Amino acid sequence: MPLHALGFWIAHVAYWAVASAANVLLSVAFHVPDPLVFNIAECGLCFVGTAAMRQASHRQAFLEWAGLSKIGVVAGGTLVSAVLVQAVLVQAVLLVSGRFFGVEVPPRPEIVARFLITLTMIVSWCAFYFGYQLVRDHNSTEVRALRAESESLRNELKHLQAQISPHFLFNALNTVQACRNDPDAITTLTQALAAYLRFLIQPAAPLEPLSRELDALENYLTILEVRFGDGLETRIDCDFDVRGVPVPAVMVQPLVENAIKYGGQTGPRPIRVHVTARREGQWLAIEVANTGRWVAPGGRQSTGTGLHSLERRLQLLAGPACTVSHCEEDGWVRVMIRIPAPGAPIDQVAETMRGGSA
Repeated sequence: MPLHALGFWIAHVAYWAVASAANVLLSVAFHVPDPLVFNIAECGLCFVGTAAMRQASHRQAFLEWAGLSKIGVVAGGTLVSAVLVQAVLVQAVLLVSGRFFGVEVPPRPEIVARFLITLTMIVSWCAFYFGYQLVRDHNSTEVRALRAESESLRNELKHLQAQISPHFLFNALNTVQACRNDPDAITTLTQALAAYLRFLIQPAAPLEPLSRELDALENYLTILEVRFGDGLETRIDCDFDVRGVPVPAVMVQPLVENAIKYGGQTGPRPIRVHVTARREGQWLAIEVANTGRWVAPGGRQSTGTGLHSLERRLQLLAGPACTVSHCEEDGWVRVMIRIPAPGAPIDQVAETMRGGSA
């Protein structure tokens, strides 16, 4: 028997056992001359009725055939169960009690009162059980949605990692050819290209130390600096104590790519790109700044989905407190990322997060 089904039957039996005991105590307290067997029978019939409602609510074919929803099954089943229980018990009192127990037939107000008590017991159980079902279904829907979104982001991450722009590779190889008379430049360029390609094809966990991406980013920028020559100036400043902080993979490079692209379109040469990473209290703050102007989303140049997608991915992988913001000042565009960075030893945090993500 599945665990959730076992839990239902335990709760079901416990509820109606308590209800039966409470029914007996109320009869004694208010001097209602009902035999014990009828009090137990009342709760037993309610037990059968509510169990039948549960079975009916789980039969999708029955619901479609009857044209009912779960709420309809609960409402109709509650009323029918209460009526049937009282009808059976009243008939039992009429036919049996007077003959064997000498119990008089209860007056109409008492019958109505007992009907309302029975209805209340059934409604209370339905509110408890089906209310729990609604909450569980709602939570399950949210969990499925989060899993689907997480899976989508993992696929996006794999796409980003596997994506080797043919245009970038073509330009890199042309740059190598252009440097054929400069052995030192060729050595630097080929080593950087090999290391960067290794980073792209190497499997990565959803969370990796910041140093892994920054090292790959240095190789990427080395290639571009050789290609652009004096037209590109880059700098990466990273505090040593944040290099081990676990961050979502492929987080900074898309921002740098955008900085170079839009900086070249909206600013003077040389394009200047600065990447900084530092600790601010319990936060890791990463900034990608470039000369030029902010390109408003929604136009031909920018769809505006990149930063929103990045922020959502950060929140799913590193926590809801992560933020991505931007500003433009003094000829610079700045994109800022803030990620919670616990005060525990950095290597320990990184190892724990990586282990949990594997």
